[in-house]
Amino acid sequence: MNENRPPAPVLKNIYGWQAGAPWDAAIIIPARDESARIEACLHAVADAIEQAQVTAGVVLCVNDTQDDTAKKAASVLQERRLGNLIVDLRFPSGTGGVGRARDLGCRLSQRMTNAPEILLTTDADSRVKPDWVTANLAELSAADIVFGTIVLDPAELAQLAPHLAKHGTIEGDYKSAAIRLANRLDPLPHDPDPDHRTPSGASIALSAEALRRLGGIPWHQVSEDRELALQAEALDLRIRHASRPEVITSCRLSGRTAGGMASTLQERCVAIDPYCDPWLERAHALATRYRTKGKLRAVWPNAEECQRIARRLLGAGPVPHAENYCTFGRFWQALENTHPGLKRMPIRHSDAARELPALRCHLDGILLPLPEHRFSRHEEELDFRG
Repeated sequence: MNENRPPAPVLKNIYGWQAGAPWDAAIIIPARDESARIEACLHAVADAIEQAQVTAGVVLCVNDTQDDTAKKAASVLQERRLGNLIVDLRFPSGTGGVGRARDLGCRLSQRMTNAPEILLTTDADSRVKPDWVTANLAELSAADIVFGTIVLDPAELAQLAPHLAKHGTIEGDYKSAAIRLANRLDPLPHDPDPDHRTPSGASIALSAEALRRLGGIPWHQVSEDRELALQAEALDLRIRHASRPEVITSCRLSGRTAGGMASTLQERCVAIDPYCDPWLERAHALATRYRTKGKLRAVWPNAEECQRIARRLLGAGPVPHAENYCTFGRFWQALENTHPGLKRMPIRHSDAARELPALRCHLDGILLPLPEHRFSRHEEELDFRG
């Protein structure tokens, strides 16, 4: 990852370095022009560290900033007596972004003497809940990487509600049913019944070993969190979408990077029929995707069975040879990228409204308690059990 390295950033200043005792965990926060929000962010992080009763510190990567974010952060961290490293950076034009800043913070934490084995990261426009550190540590006992739950700031959301209300709750209903269907068709013991499938940089926790295997955080200027999830899946890392680690994040319409959450919210406010979350698709396509994925995972790495199942469920199209891949995740992503039966087609809110009954039928079919002899005689045709 990140092999083609652009020029190194210019270090403008180091505002604080208070190592104290070795850290059990490091909280990495990228920040760009966040003077108005950084104090609330850091006080929330300090409260969460205090409640967890662990030795933890903050690595703050202030990047391409024109305001006094770094100075305000140094003041809060000194007040809360938290070990910290604050670097104020300027990236050469076109080479920075939140992904690279987050990655740099993670790398700096691993250069410390007695480098922390646990890394958590959030965003500077967010406020973690008081039990955020505790909840993440608990989830990491059975996972390599944890994506927490993101809640939009209620006060800010109230101002947008009149603009968002016209879309109703259809996407939420569709997403909820889609998650349940995916979980039934491709159940994962380390990710039991998650209530979201959203990888967000505002709440990520991972082990230092997972970071090493990943080679760092992707440098993408937008959607580095989704790319991180894809790379983790490719390595067969245990990914947990957890509800307990919760973060309140800004729902401002003017973001730091085009294409981020602010852009999405802005589109939702003005679009007549906006697109849904990128991972959502039509009911039959979603059922086909996760039924295939679950059955292939069950027989992996049996190459002959993988070929048979993929052709039976997806129809004609190229199927990669399983023996050429060292992980199921890499094999699956290669199949998704090559087989026409798995081509993703984004859907709009109007599509979700039309498709919701069909999606619920798929879900009801899987959960329907049919007589056992029907399964034994026709399982290949009905495929109800995922």
